[in-house]
Amino acid sequence: MEQEQIKHINLLREAFDKYLILYHEGALEPEDKLLDYDFDFLKNRKWHLLADEMIQCDLRDLTNILNSWNNSLSKWHAWNQIIQKYDDMEAWELRSEFLDSLVHKCLLTPASIRDTITTIATEAFHQVRRCFDSSYKDHLEGEPKTPEEKPKFLTRRKKEQRLFQLIQTWPNSQNFIEALQEINSEIYIKKTRNYRNLTAHSIGPRLGIGHTRTVLRDVVPARKIEKIEGVGFEFRDVPGKISVRYSHGGYSPIDIKEARVINLSEFEKTYRCYIEYRELLEKVVSKIERT
Repeated sequence: MEQEQIKHINLLREAFDKYLILYHEGALEPEDKLLDYDFDFLKNRKWHLLADEMIQCDLRDLTNILNSWNNSLSKWHAWNQIIQKYDDMEAWELRSEFLDSLVHKCLLTPASIRDTITTIATEAFHQVRRCFDSSYKDHLEGEPKTPEEKPKFLTRRKKEQRLFQLIQTWPNSQNFIEALQEINSEIYIKKTRNYRNLTAHSIGPRLGIGHTRTVLRDVVPARKIEKIEGVGFEFRDVPGKISVRYSHGGYSPIDIKEARVINLSEFEKTYRCYIEYRELLEKVVSKIERT
């Protein structure tokens, strides 16, 4: 084994040993946020066939996602504290080996979990409505009504509108609605520089170090230079025309420390949304007749 390989092994082993101690003994965020699996409130009610099992399974999976995100954020916090003690090159190796995949997962979670909550809440309250109203049809917007009709894939906005219309019959549903709409807001997207969409569909900003897309191509309104008497020259738009613009710019890397704090805030919002969902679901389920 070459000397450089030995040096690399020792670096990883030393850093990981420090990480294990900090992860198990340090004060890391978020604290005391692990959720339990107590879903007994769903049992012993007059549900339609398999409805209670479906709701419980979905709620368990959502709980798993939140708990996994919690653990990933704690690991991220620990690695940040470890890596900051190394020089730039060593820090790059440690991020690449231990941290980048965690950060990537966390940064993508707000967008995906907002959709997940919308989907499982729609399914759950749909089943609840079936228990209360015999005239309520077992059909959701977007689903086909005939064998020949194809399913309609709804946008996020339409899915959320479908959910809000479904639960508006309960007057205490507004807190849940507002909490859901706070997740993955435009503010979060802007602060993370549209990381989720760019990495999914193009080339996003790197994590920690390195620039991407240093030359950008845009289609913009055409402009020309005009002389303005007494002022000089200035650019003015050419009505009805566009032009292609090439420019230097690109995306600077995402700061790992700042991104953790931003992502932690999204976790806290999602945690509150989960609590609001659980409380609302328990309230409405308590009105279903017992077996």
